[in-house]
Order: sequence, then C-alpha cells, then structure tokens
Amino acid sequence: MNPVIDGALARTRLPEGARDLLPVQRQDLEAIERAMRDSFGRFGYREVRTPMLEYADVMDRALEGGVGRAFRLFDEHGQVLVLRPDLTIPVARMVAGRFSDHVGALRLSYVAPVARPARPGRAQGIEERQAGVELIGVGEASGDAEVIALLVSSLRAQGIDDVQVSVGDVGLIRAAIAGLGVDDATLHRLEEAARARDLIPWREVSDDSGIPADARATLAALPTLRGGRDLPDEVAREIPATADECRRLGEMIDLLESHGVADSVVIDLGVLRDWGYYTGVVFEGFAPGISTPVALGGRYDALLGRFGADRPAVGFGVLLDPLHEARRRRTTEIEPTGVVLVGGRDGRVALANAIREAGHDVVAAGAGEAGEDIARAERRRFVVDGRTVVDRVLGTRTTVSDDQEVLAFLRS
Repeated sequence: MNPVIDGALARTRLPEGARDLLPVQRQDLEAIERAMRDSFGRFGYREVRTPMLEYADVMDRALEGGVGRAFRLFDEHGQVLVLRPDLTIPVARMVAGRFSDHVGALRLSYVAPVARPARPGRAQGIEERQAGVELIGVGEASGDAEVIALLVSSLRAQGIDDVQVSVGDVGLIRAAIAGLGVDDATLHRLEEAARARDLIPWREVSDDSGIPADARATLAALPTLRGGRDLPDEVAREIPATADECRRLGEMIDLLESHGVADSVVIDLGVLRDWGYYTGVVFEGFAPGISTPVALGGRYDALLGRFGADRPAVGFGVLLDPLHEARRRRTTEIEPTGVVLVGGRDGRVALANAIREAGHDVVAAGAGEAGEDIARAERRRFVVDGRTVVDRVLGTRTTVSDDQEVLAFLRS
C-alpha cells in the first residue's frame, strides 16, 4: 500500500455511511426540493422546521421500546440527546406543544435531513434528506385520500409519471385477525412477522394458529391480496369483521378517483408496517427502475396522544436520494445555466456585476483563463471572452462590439 495515498485518505475519510454532495449533485437536489415545496404549497401545506437535536426521552415516548436506531449523545447537563432519526415524531411533538389552540386541520410540510446509524452489514447512508407532509386533525378517509393524491401529484411533478403507490391497511389486517379468532399469543407472532416483512413466518404462524382450516388459509393469504376497487368488498364478504375498514378503504379509493390519481394506486395488503405506530392505511411509493420505495407514509392516529394532544393524523415522507436516482435514470441532464466571464475577477468587474443585475449567475474568471474549460467543469451555459460570447447549449459563437452588446445578447 502506498503510504502517501494511505495518509491522504486517512486525512479526508468520512464515517461509514456518510457522503459529500458535490455542486452538481446539490443543484439537482435543490431543484427536486423546490418542486416538492411547490407541490406541497398547492395543497395548502405550510413548511415548518424542527431542531436536529431532540431530548431522547421525548422522542422515545413516541414508540413502545423507543425510537430504536439513533445517534445519542450527552449535553453539558448530562441529558441524553438524539439526532432526529425521523421527522414525523418531532412534528407531532411540536404540534402538541405549539398548536394546542389551533382550530381545524393542520397541514404542515418539511424538507430536512434525518440521521440514523446504518444497520450492520448493509450499505446504508447515515444521513437522509426527506420531504414530507403531515395532515393533522382529519380522521376520515378523505384525509387519507388527500395525502395519497398529494404524493402522486408531487412525484408526477418530478417527471415520474408512472409512479405506483401500494396501499395496505393495518387496521383492516388487525380486524381480520380478530375476526378469524386468532388468540393474543398468535397475534404477537404475526406482528413480529409483519415487522420483519417476511411472508414465510407469516404463513408458518398462520398454519400453527389453531383456528379452523378454512380460517387458517384465509389468514395465510391476507398479505398476498392485491387489487383495485373490488378488493375491499371481496375481503368484507370473506371476513365480515372487516366491514367497517373495507368500507373506509373503498371510500378512499373512490375519492382518489375524484382526485384523478386512482390509476397510480393499487391495494396491496402485503404492505405491512410497524403496527405499534400505524393505525390505518399504510403506503409506499415506487418509481420504475428503483428497487426500494421513494416514499413511505400512513395513518398514525395514536402518536399525538403520546405527547398529550389526542388528534388523528396521516402523512408521508419522500426519500430524496432514491427519488434523485429515479429522475437521473429518466431525464436528460439539467441544462447548464449562468455565465463564465473571462476577466470578470479583475479587468471586467463592472460587466460581471451588470450581468448579475440582469439575472444571471456569473463565475468571474481571471484574465487569460480558459473560460470554456471552466464552463464545462462548472456546468455553465455562456462564456464571455473578450468580444466573443459562446452559447454551449446552442453551440454558437457570437462576436459583439462592446459590453452593452454582451448584456443585450444575454438578455435576448
């Protein structure tokens, strides 16, 4: 091993799972975030910001057994702090503490990072940027439909026209299990199988449940059921104890039809998420070509009650890194913008400022520097070098007589 190279790597290494974002990557992500904010705003959601550091005991209150994987540290008073591993829990804490007198529904959004340790043996990032919404105070199926419609709309606005949202229902599954006569011990084992998202243990637990053979077969098949508007009616006929949940799920699909997004939604009772957190619909958004979800969401009516504000809520978070990858695979490179002005750092400072005032970003190069090489490296569209203006998008080179013509060209 080369000791010089090895030493350089040691001086610049990052923690496992951490990464830098270079200017071009960050520019792409900023465009994604800007479009997300626009989509959220059109549905009436207003952005909030919560701190990166929270008290661990406050965050752990949200879930049985605590929030799990998280970076924990001590403050100067010996209090345990946590780097937020989730964004919904801090929003719930904020709503309980700051919006107790708010009348009507709350529509809140965020674009922010979370941090959590990578799982052993998995190539995972320890920091993840998310964009999401929380609809608080609406317990009806119309609330579920609104946030799913917003999710589809926001992903379509990113150029993911063929997005698919798979929708399950924790409440329906629980009602089905109760209606089939499953005892508490078996229910606990089914919850463990659901948490692991593994259908093999689910089938094994179903076969070992001690309920009648036809009920065992129905229980084993539950997570395999997929379909459209007719599926809730079929499940309700098979398991009458699920009638209320199936009616609500069907109502939500009808509303999604009115929203114009039902063609992007499929009912998938195999979407099994944390039963200790979610209480109703759960859903995942997928983009073709990406193996993992680009969005996760669901209804969590019990969460705010843990902070002293018993209000229904539903929301989702879009995972911006996989979304960025989905966009990268299907869109052409973002068109370069801005101007490289040779001499803008010394002899043509006044022109550089005039171009900025005209609305362009300007990279001020020194006199004699290779402007076109800089433009390629910086992904800039125009190069002004002496009396020549190069447009790298159109592939043109235009000769101008003075600085006023430079400005006129760039304004045209």
